[in-house]
Amino acid sequence: MDSDAPARNRPNHSTSEAGSRPVDLLVEAFREGKAGAFDAIVRAHQDRVFAFCARMLSDREDALDVAQEVFLSAYRNLEGFRGESSLSTWLLRIAANRCLNRIRQRTARAAREVTPGETEGKDDVPFQPPGKEEDRPDRMAETRETGRILEAAIARLDEDSRMLVLLSDVEGFSYDELAGAVGIPLGTVKSKLHRARMALRKMLAPVV
Repeated sequence: MDSDAPARNRPNHSTSEAGSRPVDLLVEAFREGKAGAFDAIVRAHQDRVFAFCARMLSDREDALDVAQEVFLSAYRNLEGFRGESSLSTWLLRIAANRCLNRIRQRTARAAREVTPGETEGKDDVPFQPPGKEEDRPDRMAETRETGRILEAAIARLDEDSRMLVLLSDVEGFSYDELAGAVGIPLGTVKSKLHRARMALRKMLAPVV
């Protein structure tokens, strides 16, 4: 922006260092030390972060733990948030990495200690996101079976494919955002996501 532009023509909100995206007002309030700013950030984003974690982990308790880790990490690192992506995208990047770490920890633990029957039935009930949807039994009845099938199919994907599908097709990440989130080249993201979608389509073909 031209520094000599009249003040009346300048936007009233702050901009990021890159100058291309408005700084989240709650982030700005947090940086200014305003009381309740971070609590407001948590309230604004907790359902979306929790829902993503639950789909990644297929376990409500693990999802609650990881979601808390996400916001703890965000609190510690929010000063470094530059606004190059939206705050929700930044939080979901943290969530994706935390979920992958939790999955790998579970895999390593299971390899060390395998108790037959210990996890039977654990994932029989698909995750239902919190919010108004669960107050509408008619809507839930219509979508429960489809949701059960889709959740089960996504859970069968390997963790990297599951993450790409969830971030892209559920959370709406662009290819560029996916590349930034997982740290791999754009072309690799496209090919991996294509293979993941094909695998999911193959699993769903007999029942959908």
